[in-house]
Amino acid sequence: MKKRNQLTVGLIAAIIMLACACPVSGLPALGGEPTTAPIISTVPPLVIDTPVSQQPEQPQQPAGNVLYSDDFSVESAEMETYSGDDGSTETSGGVYIVRSTGDLWQWGRSTTEFDNTIVDVDVTMVTGPSNNNAGFGVVCRLSERDDTSVDGYMLAISGDGYYTIRSIAASNMTPLVDWTASDVVLQGNSTNHIRATCNNTDLSLEVNGTVVATANAVEGAPTSGGIAFATISFETDSPIAEGHFDNLFVTQP
Repeated sequence: MKKRNQLTVGLIAAIIMLACACPVSGLPALGGEPTTAPIISTVPPLVIDTPVSQQPEQPQQPAGNVLYSDDFSVESAEMETYSGDDGSTETSGGVYIVRSTGDLWQWGRSTTEFDNTIVDVDVTMVTGPSNNNAGFGVVCRLSERDDTSVDGYMLAISGDGYYTIRSIAASNMTPLVDWTASDVVLQGNSTNHIRATCNNTDLSLEVNGTVVATANAVEGAPTSGGIAFATISFETDSPIAEGHFDNLFVTQP
């Protein structure tokens, strides 16, 4: 499996559009070259309309004091709604939907900024390449610099059973824990429960009740910021990916 190292940020509607290398109607592309050449596939995107085949065995309870929660039964007042050439984010059908139609990470972010947090959320791949080579993640400490580039941390899994923790500095991603395969990550259209912890200098990714990765925060990086949910397809010929996020809890460690 080959994973790319670029991403894109959805801007909150209330924020004035800032100049970038893309059209004004789109999302700003953030820097970072592919670590390796992407897999070329001629198989069209797989759209899954069947019920989820697997679920985490036991629903996880939120950890710590709840700062914010959302079951997305109504339009979220916290998570942004956006639609552009490279994808969209919205609340619909009782879930928060992040859809990527380009070759960069597409994400929707919160309006509130947090410092030390634990983010619990369920994520399901509803549309993706036939080989499940698509990424779905949680971003914490998402903050914007004066030049409109962003910092933060991405804690993510893929539909083909991998996980990663990555730092974002000036819109460039660097692996703190590179993509690693694990049977803990349920593949395909199965629902995975993600617990992403950003607590002081400690970063931790837990999937379906098992801690799969830990890392140290980067010295001098922001210690607070927004949260976001992100989606991408890593297949050039099958660029459409859609993740459904639900049962969100943001808690204080």
